[in-house]
Amino acid sequence: MDTRIYVMTHKEIAEISDEIYIPLQVGRAGKQALGYIGDDTGDQISEKNLFYCELTGIYWLWKNVKCDIIGICHYRRYFTRQEKLLDKDYIEKTIQKYPIMIPNSSCVNEADAFCHYAKRHNGKDLELCREIIQKKYPEYSAAFEYAMKSVLVSTCNMWITRKDIFDRYCSWLFDILFEAEKEIPFWNYDDYQKRVMGFLAERLFRVWLFLQPEAITEEHMKLMDPSELNHAKKRADLLYQCVKMKMKPLLGLYQTDAVEGSFVQPFDCRDDFGGKIPVWVCWWQGEKEMPEFISGCIRSIRMHLPEDITVLKLITLENCMQYVTFTEKVIQRFNEGNITYAQLADLLQAELLYRYGGMWVDAACFVTKPIEKNVFEQQIYTLRFQASFCEADITKGRWCKKVWYTRKGYQLFRFLTESLWYYWEIEDKMIDYDLVDPIIAVAVDEFSDIRKDLEKCEYVENTMFLKHQWMNQKYSPERLRILAEKGTFYKLNMQEVYRKELITGEQTMYGCLFKESNDYYSRKNQ
Repeated sequence: MDTRIYVMTHKEIAEISDEIYIPLQVGRAGKQALGYIGDDTGDQISEKNLFYCELTGIYWLWKNVKCDIIGICHYRRYFTRQEKLLDKDYIEKTIQKYPIMIPNSSCVNEADAFCHYAKRHNGKDLELCREIIQKKYPEYSAAFEYAMKSVLVSTCNMWITRKDIFDRYCSWLFDILFEAEKEIPFWNYDDYQKRVMGFLAERLFRVWLFLQPEAITEEHMKLMDPSELNHAKKRADLLYQCVKMKMKPLLGLYQTDAVEGSFVQPFDCRDDFGGKIPVWVCWWQGEKEMPEFISGCIRSIRMHLPEDITVLKLITLENCMQYVTFTEKVIQRFNEGNITYAQLADLLQAELLYRYGGMWVDAACFVTKPIEKNVFEQQIYTLRFQASFCEADITKGRWCKKVWYTRKGYQLFRFLTESLWYYWEIEDKMIDYDLVDPIIAVAVDEFSDIRKDLEKCEYVENTMFLKHQWMNQKYSPERLRILAEKGTFYKLNMQEVYRKELITGEQTMYGCLFKESNDYYSRKNQ
């Protein structure tokens, strides 16, 4: 398919390696050409860019471009998924089911969308659009009123859709805007408010969407510069080389078979786990200080474990030394504040898995279906993806440190434990917030047995962060079904505020899943 994402810009931008992203210089009429295609050829309104912003580019695409799928983003705003620009394959697969892809809706602070606009711009201009719609498109009048009374808006005039749908929208939009242009007092506006046509289009977009028959999906929109993609990749490569250099003495011992036994000394742990396989979850502050959504995640883990062969072990600051030792340097660095709680959890994970084996699940992971017993029969298990989360992802999809299963004494976690301990013997501060993935990358590249074992793990769909994007959206049985079909483990965002209900009182996906885990424990405790 001919799929194109046009990047609206009025300035030079860093090159984007994905060829579907095409810079389009908007408002090029009378301006210095930047070397990109411009909106000042053929049927065009480029000279109106002061008032229409990116809409001059959208108009030009409507009148002059033919393709199958078309998308609009900005030189500093892009659709992303798992910290990666949407690619051709993902877009084309998504469009088959959801022909209209829009940015995540924003919630206004004012009483409704109309008040939100009137507070920032001239509300009379939006009233003018209401009158034009009543006159020219009366079938959209109710949709206009509904959109204006809503608290949700879609900003930036960005979306991805089929070209025939795009053309349909443009025909409707510009007919209204050209009529409004005749009566808007541009001469009274400063340079910012002169961009009124772009502001109006943002509000009219949702009006139009309400009456379209096609299914719609929302995608994450991120404010970023294209150069960030290249910088992040270079930074990840440098981090890998730095970690490998620092681990060189330890690597030398492994490669010459000079390591006899392990630096991790035997430890008297009185917990025999009831003869079952331990499933490790860490929340340093303990259950009493646990946020509600973490409690929900841990309940979801527990309810989906095979109870006859596993037992969940919650590790806290209070009980951790019953299972691990850490080193004097690690404890010192932690007390000095040079090791964070998250980094201490990495040390904990490595030592627990090496000493006892079992499964590690990140406390912010929500589990949506039973964890199959055959997972606990493998030498090692992790989530393995066919594609990286982003260009700078050092794992390259080969493992995911949020979920591990391994047998006691496995070499990867011995090397990881000893590497982290060694690092803190020679360093007093972190060179990066995460050392685990770079160290594992070194182990995978240097030790063929580890690499071969990881390659035996089956690929799973790269949907681990899908739930996070849906949690605050309206509950849908279809989305619940997709979650259950596509994956087992889903990572939530610690910085996000999750709500059980929308402002309208309707249940969110988070509310549904939280209730499900609560109901399970209520029934179990009866």
